[in-house]
Amino acid sequence: MNNIINELQNIAETIKAITNIDVTIVDNNLKRIAGTGVFKDKIGYYVPKNSAFEKSLTSGRQYLITDPSTDELCIDCHGRDICKEKLELCIPMKINNKIIGILGMCIFDDKTKEEFINKQEDFKTFESRLSSLISTRINEEKLGIIVEYRSSELMTLINSLNEGIIILNNNKIILSINKYMKDRLNISNITQHSSISEILPSKIVDTLIEKDFNGEIGPLNIEKYKFIINASPIIVKNRKQGTVLVFSDFDKMQESVFKAHKVSGIVTFDDIIGESEILKRVKSEAIQIAERDISVLLLGESGTGKEVFAKAIHFSSRRKNEIFMPINCGAIPENLIESELFGYEKGSFTGANISGKIGKFEMAKDGTIFLDEIGDLPLHMQVKLLRVLEEKELMRVGGHDAIKVNPRIISATHKDLPNMVSDKKFREDLFYRLNVVPIIIPPLRERGYDVILLAKYFLEKYNELYSKNIKGFTLNCERALLNFSFPGNIRQLKNLIEYAVNFETSNYIDTETINKKWNNTSVSKIDLTLPEMTKSYEKKVIADYINKYGNDLDGKKLIAQKLGISIATLYRKMDES
Repeated sequence: MNNIINELQNIAETIKAITNIDVTIVDNNLKRIAGTGVFKDKIGYYVPKNSAFEKSLTSGRQYLITDPSTDELCIDCHGRDICKEKLELCIPMKINNKIIGILGMCIFDDKTKEEFINKQEDFKTFESRLSSLISTRINEEKLGIIVEYRSSELMTLINSLNEGIIILNNNKIILSINKYMKDRLNISNITQHSSISEILPSKIVDTLIEKDFNGEIGPLNIEKYKFIINASPIIVKNRKQGTVLVFSDFDKMQESVFKAHKVSGIVTFDDIIGESEILKRVKSEAIQIAERDISVLLLGESGTGKEVFAKAIHFSSRRKNEIFMPINCGAIPENLIESELFGYEKGSFTGANISGKIGKFEMAKDGTIFLDEIGDLPLHMQVKLLRVLEEKELMRVGGHDAIKVNPRIISATHKDLPNMVSDKKFREDLFYRLNVVPIIIPPLRERGYDVILLAKYFLEKYNELYSKNIKGFTLNCERALLNFSFPGNIRQLKNLIEYAVNFETSNYIDTETINKKWNNTSVSKIDLTLPEMTKSYEKKVIADYINKYGNDLDGKKLIAQKLGISIATLYRKMDES
């Protein structure tokens, strides 16, 4: 097989460019003779003893290993301790029932693994046919046909892909173009000698030339379609021998993200449960500005439903058919925030996806971006975010071309942003850019009987989910719920009702069941009489106000005014507490 190693490497690089999955080929002595990615540096070395490749070579069987770290097939592999593979597919290559080597696909990241598993039958068929194709060509000693991309078998494979494929030589002459691309460009008479300039607009060709036909460009309009184009060089003997152009439908990429972020369905203001006056007022404010393309800052404690409000605003706006993209600024590692938000180009940093990545802002460029926990955004990223919001364009990490974006921004935080601005922990200019319309979401303890309405809603939801038939709450339980302060707000109430549905044994949820969930402090409050609970709550409110406005006379006057009581009443209640 030594005389065709270069041809096998060519095939491996082509498969890699098309599927974005690393390929390795070993001979019947278990020596790597071709490979991509990390396997490229291992060409000429042997695969580990007792590996899946050796067992596939010995048994003649095909193996799909979805978790090499735990699979029994890999337990005694000599390379197990250093293996970083997330998935491995081994297929024997045979001539006249004699195994001549193993063709393998290996995946190193969870996202590609998930995509593979969802389409594993297609990939297994793809690789099996390639294995058969390679075996046949080895037997016939005609691998030059594959090198020149004239193999009808290989074209059958790339014609089955749901992406456009154009393969060029170094002179930008088209060697192959798949059916997907022919259909979308409405062309049928492309010959082996046609130039790429004959089918793509000159502006796109010029951009590809500027990038030396290596990397990602787009989204770009071609005919009535919008594509992301990824160019990958074909390297043989350390020299570029051509290019594979992969055309991905950008609208379908957006649609898939749109669907992924609509799992919970469309949210409207009618879905926000509650009849309290304070909630009605906040809903009215949000409804008034929903259709106006204006920045909104949602303020409130954790668990009050800020994301639900953000979704309701989005689905009541003119952007409702575009993507709603929630981003938790406090959940993304600081060193990855910029690449997550704005994307990155191919090879921008160690560990980057081989083809680059579209950022969340670019994916939702005409939709709504919900920046949750905006107060946790690092200062250096605040500068870059402000620039994107003001200039309505971004640049990917490692990129050189500005990309136009125009999303609506809804942000949220439970932190005191004005104080953070004063302490130089949050940029004043960004604060004013985000705080065009501030809306304060009330905590659950201020919403009165909404607690019971929400509890009944969650009860119905979890009755259905867990196949229970609990009819409601006892009167004592409702009183307990109404008098609990719910520091975790709606999220805490939801968690409590789910617990109670699972553990309640009677027809009605009682205080005994919810007491098991609440901590000792909460239980002691439930066991108090109503006057005692009222007094305890007043004590907490007054203490909170004193911490906020101060314990001097001016502060107490302001507190009395806020509470709607006289200064004498305030002093009396302070003495009682």
